[in-house]
Amino acid sequence: MNTRFHFRMLIDSLGFKLIWLFLFASCLSPIEFPTDNIGDKIVVSGQVSPIPDQNIVQVGITASTDRLPIPLSNAVVHLYNDTGESFMYTEIESNPGNYLLSDFVGIPGTTYRLVVVTPEGKTYESLPEKMPGSAGQLTTHYNFVTEEYTDLEGIISQQPFIKIHINTTLPSMEEPVYVKWNVDETYLLSPTDFPDPFGYVPPPCFVVQNADPQRITLFNGEEVQAASVDNLLVASRIIDWTFLEKHYFTIYQSSMTQEAHEYWRRVNILANQVGSIFDTPPAEITGNIQNVNNPSEKVYGYFQAANQAYDRIYLLESHLPFPLTVRDCNYDGRNFQDYPSRCLDCLSVRNSSYQRPSWF
Repeated sequence: MNTRFHFRMLIDSLGFKLIWLFLFASCLSPIEFPTDNIGDKIVVSGQVSPIPDQNIVQVGITASTDRLPIPLSNAVVHLYNDTGESFMYTEIESNPGNYLLSDFVGIPGTTYRLVVVTPEGKTYESLPEKMPGSAGQLTTHYNFVTEEYTDLEGIISQQPFIKIHINTTLPSMEEPVYVKWNVDETYLLSPTDFPDPFGYVPPPCFVVQNADPQRITLFNGEEVQAASVDNLLVASRIIDWTFLEKHYFTIYQSSMTQEAHEYWRRVNILANQVGSIFDTPPAEITGNIQNVNNPSEKVYGYFQAANQAYDRIYLLESHLPFPLTVRDCNYDGRNFQDYPSRCLDCLSVRNSSYQRPSWF
């Protein structure tokens, strides 16, 4: 009989000063947790994976205000394996500060480390990590619910949500397994097609981001003896205008090292530190990146060697159990300035590009 384990970690950081770190996913949407803002610190986050499009590293500089790190372009980023081979990342032209290792497949059981040289000549290196031998398998199912939602202005209302769950077989290994789940979403965004004498149709954008960036879902094989996880909630997403066109969800199951799991466990503790003043404060979060010539420098982020499996689903508007009433981008004779910015320029939406994923 399958052992069932349900574990949800949700970050609620409204009202705090924020520092943003990167999640290890294709778009690697940010996650926020409360701490004092410290500017001009380097952030290096990413992973090596058997899935080619997941071999991404993000490099940035923290801002002293509550916003995303400033992307750092023109860095030289190399991956090294335990046999001394090196592989060079290429900066993604449409997404500054993001570096992709094209057509590379990480090999389970191999040890990897990352080396980043900034334009100023500073060298940062990760501690070696050995990629786990197995990622396990997973299947996805979802349902729709209506629940309470609080918007950015603090207004509470009942809104429709999609809940994404997985059933998974965990990696089978003699040693304890450490697993993290995250969900990316990719949706089509077609800008308004205004009438013109040339019949020009503006190209659509493809937006790639984390579907539930406030959620950290972890499994620790030292604490729970289980061969499988059933009906685990991995993402909760409000139904909005992004579901007017084809909307994909990609669920990643990452088997990671104990050190990587511990890093994310501490991120979650800090993010959810809402107890009394008598609680023991969490330790300062440090990753596995350091300045080669100045080890005392504070460096944010983590580079992990993760063995990954994934499942992918998509929804059309016809799949929803209710009709969508918001059709902001449909041309209806309104004045040009009355359309939302995304309808006029779909590239104005963060993490959007004209590049269609090969599987879309």
